[in-house]
Amino acid sequence: MINSSEKVFIDSNMLIFSASFRQADVFEWMNQLYPNIYIHKEVYNELLTLETKTKVAEFIKSGQWQLFDPFNSQTLTFPEQEIYRQRLKDVTNAFHRMNINRISEGREAKSVSNIGEIATITACLMISARIICSNDFDIRTVVEQEDYRVLSENDEDVLIVQDSAEDFCLYCYQADISTRKLIRKFYKTIIFEAKDRDVKLAQLDNRLNQAEN
Repeated sequence: MINSSEKVFIDSNMLIFSASFRQADVFEWMNQLYPNIYIHKEVYNELLTLETKTKVAEFIKSGQWQLFDPFNSQTLTFPEQEIYRQRLKDVTNAFHRMNINRISEGREAKSVSNIGEIATITACLMISARIICSNDFDIRTVVEQEDYRVLSENDEDVLIVQDSAEDFCLYCYQADISTRKLIRKFYKTIIFEAKDRDVKLAQLDNRLNQAEN
């Protein structure tokens, strides 16, 4: 489990994966692993199923999770909102540069808008949140490409970290939050491409084995 004061943003894909898994309460795993969870309003708006949105709304209403609404004066002051708008433009441009780099390397550009991911990175820069739990690896690419850093509790400039679904599963196992069997079942349900399943499960198994040694 990470430091209880460490701010962690959760992306929509991890929320959807968690709501879809019926054999365990993955939201409870999140609460145990990340005691200080934030959800950006743009990410909340991306939750299309009533079940997932209702679950997240309950956590926000109870005060367990924080809703980051950048244009609410209780979240950011008006001068901070202007800074947020500028940083949002900067991060949006960074995602455009990432796509240009992909095209120049002969790879296909991503067609989706990345609104939630862009907004979440911007929020991290505003409130020095170090961790984003997401399985969208564009986040890691852009953070490393732009060297996006925040101020840690030790007053050090640290790179924003993306906890992928695989990372999340490993950390839940290391923290003894759930069993290896359930964690592995959860991870298996989020690998949609059959051709990738064996390889990705083997990667997770390797990391779980290392954690046991």
